[in-house]
Amino acid sequence: MSLFIISGLSGSGKSIALQALEDMEHYCIDN
Repeated sequence: MSLFIISGLSGSGKSIALQALEDMEHYCIDN
């Protein structure tokens, strides 16, 4: 099992990264 934590400022592309991970069938949580 792998855990990825994506953090950054507003507008840095976090939502794009989450969408890409979801497309690769990973489970994502956006806080």
